[in-house]
Amino acid sequence: MEYLNVNFLGSEIMVINHDGEPYIAMRTVVDGMGLDWKSQFTKIKQRFKSTVVEITTVAGDERNRSMLCLPLRKLFGWMMTINPNKVAPHKKQTIIRYQKECDEVLWQYWTTGITNREKILQEMELLKKRQAESEARGSAAGKALYQRKLEKRQLEMQLAAINQLDLFKQTA
Repeated sequence: MEYLNVNFLGSEIMVINHDGEPYIAMRTVVDGMGLDWKSQFTKIKQRFKSTVVEITTVAGDERNRSMLCLPLRKLFGWMMTINPNKVAPHKKQTIIRYQKECDEVLWQYWTTGITNREKILQEMELLKKRQAESEARGSAAGKALYQRKLEKRQLEMQLAAINQLDLFKQTA
């Protein structure tokens, strides 16, 4: 299983590739925001029951741990369920920072991301095409080199056979 720890506003958030889609290990987000895990665990399981999954990962102590994970595409929805006015005052600014960052990312996607996404997809297709062409050239060059080695070996063997006949002895 592929996973990546991402630094998000000073906290390490685990992103896991699950069936080709990025999922967020929610405990890492909840802890980073300073929220109570038990209440958020219940809330996430109830509100996102159709999309939340438990994924077993290897923890830092090399033991398997079951992580409650939400698809990255649902993170913004969960984030907006948290009311900064209903948390302890010392946690309020952290909650607001997380929500603003999610707002910003979503805004960037809708205003420039779609265009950039299309450009990136086009660039990716172009790179794949160029890679295939390069492989074809490499394959042709490799075959030509192999053929050259065979010819060289054959010529060297023929030359060695002629030299063994001692037809061209040097006289002093």
